[in-house]
Amino acid sequence: MARAQAGGRSAGAYQESQGAVASPQSPLTLDDLDGGSMKDAIARQLRQDIVSGAIAYGEKLSEARLAQRFGVSRMPVREALKELEGAGFVTIERRRGTFVKRLSRHEILDLFEVREAVEGMAARLCANRANNEIVARLDETMIALAAAVAAGDNDGYSATDERLHELIAEGAGNDRLTDHYRLLVQQLHRGLLSSIVTRRTGRMERSLAEHQAIIQAIRTHDADAAEQAMRAHVQQGRLELADEVSVKFSL
Repeated sequence: MARAQAGGRSAGAYQESQGAVASPQSPLTLDDLDGGSMKDAIARQLRQDIVSGAIAYGEKLSEARLAQRFGVSRMPVREALKELEGAGFVTIERRRGTFVKRLSRHEILDLFEVREAVEGMAARLCANRANNEIVARLDETMIALAAAVAAGDNDGYSATDERLHELIAEGAGNDRLTDHYRLLVQQLHRGLLSSIVTRRTGRMERSLAEHQAIIQAIRTHDADAAEQAMRAHVQQGRLELADEVSVKFSL
């Protein structure tokens, strides 16, 4: 498998660094925590390493070596890996260890077709049913989304994007549809895929414009326009993701 490089550092170089003695710069500091826990800081750094390609897909992660790298005990490392497993970045296999998630290109793109239908319906129903509270929360989330674009904050954009789509599903007022949406999100490992595609040049700006069209249609209760805008958004994400997974997963 071809291994992506980030900042001139290959996945193989990262693998070697896991076995090396941690440098004085490796242990986490209070600045690294950014108001969160040690587990959050470790998860954030590993997520960045995976998305950037510094850690290769399929790579085995050692709790002991990661603990040495970050200058912590194994407990926050274990908690961070569990969080990353839930977000779809890694798989934890009994008696084998923890591995960076391998994804099937065919499966990803098939699920995006299902996502287009599910989220298109969610946007339609949200446009018909959203009350003033939901619309106000959508507007607040859009402000945060625009702020992430202005700051060039890929991780912040991905997290806010996820909250926005969850809020649209909530605004649809259909519990069964929301259940299907959340299951689909888990199957797609949305956190990982969103982080990958968001890093494409200009993608955050394009995505923001797509979201603005969706929210404008919901705000004016135009169900047809809301569904059309959401489907167009998912289709565009699918096209851009297809290029990325071909490169990153050698598929």
